Amino acid sequence: MPRGGARLRTDTGKMNHIGDRVCSRRHHLKESQDALCARIANVTHGQWNPAWQDISRIEHGARIITDLELLALAQALDCAPCWLLLGDEER
Repeated sequence: MPRGGARLRTDTGKMNHIGDRVCSRRHHLKESQDALCARIANVTHGQWNPAWQDISRIEHGARIITDLELLALAQALDCAPCWLLLGDEER
C-alpha cells in the first residue's frame, strides 16, 4: 500500500480542476493535443516534453498538475494561470 492518505479529488472524482479549461482553451486556439505538446516544450525550453496522452489525461482529470506545469500550460495556452485554476481572470 502506498504511503500517505488518499489524494484529494473533485466532487466528480477528478484529480484536477483545470482539465476542462485546458481543453476549452486548446479548442479555442484550434490546436491539437500534439500541437499543445509542442507549444509546452517550446515555452519550457524542452524541460517538459509531454506526449499527447499526458494532455488527454490532464483534460480528463486523470492526472495531477504541479504548479510548474500549471504555469507552463498557461503560457503555452496564452492565458492566465488564475483562469486555468478558477475560471476567472479577475482574481
